[in-house]
Amino acid sequence: MWEAKAAPGQLTRLRDWAVDALGDRDGEVYLSHQRAGDLVVVIIRTTAPPMPTEPPMPTVPPMPTVPPMPTVPPGLTTGAPHAWPFEQVHPPAAA
Repeated sequence: MWEAKAAPGQLTRLRDWAVDALGDRDGEVYLSHQRAGDLVVVIIRTTAPPMPTEPPMPTVPPMPTVPPMPTVPPGLTTGAPHAWPFEQVHPPAAA
């Protein structure tokens, strides 16, 4: 998952950039309108192996070695984007 806060007046440009940056990867782009600022959120579906369910479970999923999205052009965001992996548990992902 990747998330960035749009700079004032830049939500449409950031959204369009995110759609283009996602390219042909399997994923979706969402908007979230917040009092503190509008967000663009990108869910990128990967074929990462499932997390183990038996001990020992890691306390934090390993971070991807490749950034999920390219560097955002200057002026489109307020602050740095955030990204983290997570695992779908319901409904179960198709095998």
